[in-house]
Amino acid sequence: MVDITTLSYNSGNANTAYGVFTNFAEVSAGGNASTVKRLKTKAVWGDSTGELLTFYTSSLQSTASQVYYYEIWNSSSLTCDPIDVKMFSVSYGHYAGSGSVLSSGGEAGDTPTKAIYGQYRTLLLENTASTGSATGFPSLFTNADGSNIEHFYIVNFNRDRIGDKIDPGNFELNLVELNGFGLPNETYTGSAVAVSASNNVISLIDDSGDASDSLGYVGLPSPERNLVSGSITDGIYNPTAPHYYGKVYLDKSVILIDAAKLNESASFNTVTGSNIAGDNSFKLFTSISGSGTLGAGNGFFARNVTMTESAYYYVRVFPSSLNYSNNPTFTYSPTEKETNTIRNTYLRNDPTVYVTSIGLYNSNYELVAVAKMSQPIKKDFYTELSVTVRLEY
Repeated sequence: MVDITTLSYNSGNANTAYGVFTNFAEVSAGGNASTVKRLKTKAVWGDSTGELLTFYTSSLQSTASQVYYYEIWNSSSLTCDPIDVKMFSVSYGHYAGSGSVLSSGGEAGDTPTKAIYGQYRTLLLENTASTGSATGFPSLFTNADGSNIEHFYIVNFNRDRIGDKIDPGNFELNLVELNGFGLPNETYTGSAVAVSASNNVISLIDDSGDASDSLGYVGLPSPERNLVSGSITDGIYNPTAPHYYGKVYLDKSVILIDAAKLNESASFNTVTGSNIAGDNSFKLFTSISGSGTLGAGNGFFARNVTMTESAYYYVRVFPSSLNYSNNPTFTYSPTEKETNTIRNTYLRNDPTVYVTSIGLYNSNYELVAVAKMSQPIKKDFYTELSVTVRLEY
C-alpha cells in the first residue's frame, strides 16, 4: 500500500520510480473544484420538539457568581453530560447600577448590575457609531418605539447549544406573570417572589417573520431583531403596531428584555433601589420555569442554525501517472543504491501500487488536508483513477 501524499517525483530512466507525485492541478486535469453551502437547523435543547419545559439552577454555582447571573440546566441531578447540560444563563443589568449592592474594591459606585449593563453594551453595541458618547457607542439600548432601555433582563444561550446563531423566527420565550403587583419594591426579593395565581403568560418572539426559513442564511452576520409579543404559530401579535419588549441578537445568541416592559406586563416589580440586593435575575428564572410548569405550549422553544461549507475536489489520475512508489519494499534505500532505484526488475516496466489517501496542498506546497480511502485502490499503467474528495468545514 502506498500513500501518494508522501511520495516524491523523479524524471529519471526506466530504473527510477517515475510519476509518484504530481501537482494537484496536473492530477485533476485542471484542479477542478466546487463549493456547496448547507444550512442545518435543529432544536437547541436536543429533543425533537424543541420545547424545554423544565428548568433548574445549580447548587454547584458559586454564590459570588450568582450576584451576576444564574446558570440554567435541563436537569436537577447534575451528574454528567449529556444527561445534564447547561442550556442558558439569565442575568439583570442596570445602567446606573441599581438593584444590587456596591462591589468591594474597584471604582466608586460600581455594582454587579452596572457591570452587566456595561458588558452587554460593549458586546452588542460596540459597532454602533455614536458621536455623543465618549466610548464610541450609545450609552443606552433603545426599543424600536424609541424608548430607552435603562435596565434589562438577559437570556444568554450556551454557545455549545447554539451553533452559528439563533434561528430567526423559530424561537419563542414564554413568561408567566409574577405576584409583584402592589408589593413594596425594595422587599420584593427572595421568598417573596412567586408566580401569580392568574397564570397569565406572555409569549415573545423576534420580528423576522421567518418561521419557515424564508430569509435563508448565507453565513453573513444577521441584523439585530426586535423582541415582540407573538408566537411561532400565529406570528406577531398586532403586526401593524407590535408590542416591543427589547432586542434579539441572533449571532450573539442573546435575548435582551426591557425590564420596564416586564414590570408593566408581568408584574416583575424589578428592584431598583440603590445598594440593595434585588436578586432580579432570579425573577426571570422564576417566570420562565413557572411558565414551563403550565405544560406543553408554555415552555421555551428554540432552534439553532449551523452553516457547513463543503468543497469538492475532482481528482483524475491518468494511466501513465502515479504508478511507482518510494516505499522501501519498492525501491532501494539511499544507503543501498542510487535513490529511488527500483528494487524488483519486473516492476520497472509493469508497476502496481495501491492508493490509500490523497493529499491536498496549498500554493506553498504545504499539506493542509488528507483524504483517506475506505480501502486501497489498485493503480497501474492500465488503470485510470477518478476520485471525488469532499472537504467539509
